[in-house]
Amino acid sequence: MRRGRATVLALCAATLLTAAGLRAASDPDLKQYPSSKAAELKARLLDRPSAPEAPSWASQYAIQPELDRLEPVARAAERIWAARTGLAAGARGDDQKRLRQILASLESCPLDSLALRRAATGLVRIGVVIPLTGRFDRYGKTFSQGLRLAVEEHNREWAPNLSLILYDSEGDPLVGARKARWLLRDHGVSILIGELFSANTAPLAAASQVVGAVLISPSATNERLAILGDAVFQLHLGNAVLAQSLARAIVQDAPKSEVGILVAGSPEDSARAEAVTASCRSAGLLVVAKEVVPEDAVDLTHAITSLRDKHATALFLLTPPRLAGIAAAQVKSSWPRAKIFGFDALDPSGQSPEARGALEGATYVAEDFTMTGAPRDTLEARYQRAYGEPPTHMSVRGYLVGLAVTRGIERGSLNASMLREALRAQVYDTDDGRALRALKPLVPAEPERFVIRSGKAVPAAPFPLSP
Repeated sequence: MRRGRATVLALCAATLLTAAGLRAASDPDLKQYPSSKAAELKARLLDRPSAPEAPSWASQYAIQPELDRLEPVARAAERIWAARTGLAAGARGDDQKRLRQILASLESCPLDSLALRRAATGLVRIGVVIPLTGRFDRYGKTFSQGLRLAVEEHNREWAPNLSLILYDSEGDPLVGARKARWLLRDHGVSILIGELFSANTAPLAAASQVVGAVLISPSATNERLAILGDAVFQLHLGNAVLAQSLARAIVQDAPKSEVGILVAGSPEDSARAEAVTASCRSAGLLVVAKEVVPEDAVDLTHAITSLRDKHATALFLLTPPRLAGIAAAQVKSSWPRAKIFGFDALDPSGQSPEARGALEGATYVAEDFTMTGAPRDTLEARYQRAYGEPPTHMSVRGYLVGLAVTRGIERGSLNASMLREALRAQVYDTDDGRALRALKPLVPAEPERFVIRSGKAVPAAPFPLSP
């Protein structure tokens, strides 16, 4: 009886929240506005440019101190746009006089049409270039669906109203680059999202940085993308974040473990070993030894025996997949009680039957996000209701990218340069996070963790998040 009553109360609360959201969507005065005065005034002008109050909003907006901190071209374009909007709305009296003075003082400024178009668009149009047809269409479509949910969430309760402009890259970098130019030049967008793959993302990043727009790559993995400009951001899980996740997994499963590391000599695996060592120390785990082996090694018995003899109880395999399979088979015969941990090189789908058997019980993390707690449940319910299927990994990435953008706008960003600074505050506080400008999720989310059971990767149970 008590449980049924709780269910009824939950349904009533959900109904009230839905009704409140519908009222906010239909009545702009019930919506929330960004906290800064300048951002609030611009949001009102963008949402209701013909309102009777628009001339007053425009005249106030033009003198806000936030505009003085913009670059000269952007500052002039914002004031010209505000003056023209206020006059078009029928400004009279002092408002009309002030707005005409603004236009007169700036009419000689050498502004191109793009600057004025971007001022008039603000951040309300979000350009998206992803594959919507071809062999990767499933990834693009589910990504856009998750992104759309985050934007709809914003639009129910907040102003300005945001819209997505989707272009199909067809999975071709040349097509994607051409469509990115259309968005940046013709539509005047200041935010570009795309592409899904590194090779296709690079031309988008280059094009966006030429015009000073923000680019967010939802799934590209090439770490050199960050050098293309300081407004290129990635939804990227770096070595430090993955290593921290594994260290927390060990603390949860076996808090008194002593760690041994078997690592290949490649630069990538060496970097992962450094991240694992630092994360273990931060988590209070003792790293008793590390053995470095060649990438083309076949007999790893000596290195494995050395780690075992130093009384390690948890073994990190930080090697390419081929070497991980060889190591696992040799660990099973010479060190059967070792608990194996690693990165996605341990994925059993790429291993031989013998290696899958040897990796039974091993834990690894993959470069995908999994949301936890109430936000995960809410997203799954909303996604299922909207699209008739559960969300995918790309759906989650779309939602997380959407949250990063909408929160930056809700906190008062007026243009691309201000959004860039807002996104910098969302970056992981790690060396690789700062170097790659890797965005940290704004809701509880972790790298996806798997345990190998009967030769298959099984998602691990949710575990406590770091503070």
